[in-house]
Amino acid sequence: MKQKQFETQHEALWTNISDILNSSKKEQGRRDDFPMLYRRLCQTLALAQQRGYSPALTDFLQTLVSQCHQKLYGVKVERAFTLHHWLLRDLPRRVREEWRLLLLVSLAFWGVAITLGLLIWYMPDMAYYFKDPADIERYRSMYQTQKIGAGRGAENDFAMFGFYIWNNVSIDFRTFAGGIFCGVPALLIMAFNGMELGVIGAILSADQSTRQNFWSFFITHASFEIIGMLLAGVAGMRLGLSVIAPGRLSRRHALQLSSQRVFPILVGAALLTFTAAFFEAFFCANPDIPVSAKYVTGTCCWLGLIAFFAFAGRQRGS
Repeated sequence: MKQKQFETQHEALWTNISDILNSSKKEQGRRDDFPMLYRRLCQTLALAQQRGYSPALTDFLQTLVSQCHQKLYGVKVERAFTLHHWLLRDLPRRVREEWRLLLLVSLAFWGVAITLGLLIWYMPDMAYYFKDPADIERYRSMYQTQKIGAGRGAENDFAMFGFYIWNNVSIDFRTFAGGIFCGVPALLIMAFNGMELGVIGAILSADQSTRQNFWSFFITHASFEIIGMLLAGVAGMRLGLSVIAPGRLSRRHALQLSSQRVFPILVGAALLTFTAAFFEAFFCANPDIPVSAKYVTGTCCWLGLIAFFAFAGRQRGS
């Protein structure tokens, strides 16, 4: 049986159990059929695991089973679920499951960034169609040789760490929220950030006094920041699609399944955003760290993250 048919066949059972769990304790006590429903739920979980249905569905059912068990017996079900397994197995698997949405948001970001970057590299005056002259000069001044990070103490590093977290989280939140609303705002946010990178990157790369400072500052933290932003867009778009096109499921059930499905992706985006802010404040802007070390670290971060999301959590032979 295909997963869609399986979900349609048992949707009423799962919705009924969810309603019972969300009801008051007094109302739950009146349900004499709850043990029978719990047994049926366990059977559907066993079937889903046996047939190899998606991790999102099995996790959803496992959560229901755990909640029902706690209601009946007053103890939680011990699950083979640790932070180690979650990070190294579930997170990359969820991202690979959403490869179509990841490809879409990546094209919106990198397509605009690379296109405008090449355009302005060969036609520098075109930059002024996208950015104000004052903004361009501000970026040039920021990345002038010997200026970036100079004279900053430990207190300023922590202050910038907080600022970078706030800035990165705000970008991710807007991207995630934009994905919920039909996905179009998320793609526009991706395109806008791609425009910023393409225009500013091309301008600073063409100037010898800013080229090295810009890329040595950018390469490391951008690996975490950009990938985190892309994952936030994927999570938001998946939730939005579950509401717009729930298929044979009710919108409520489709949203529940999608929430289970994208939660690891959203938390992964938050972890990447936090890591990006840490590198941006304490590593990338530190003038005492050799430029070569920043390039090597940044390259390793990019390759490591790509390899992690491409290969981590795969079963042998898959």
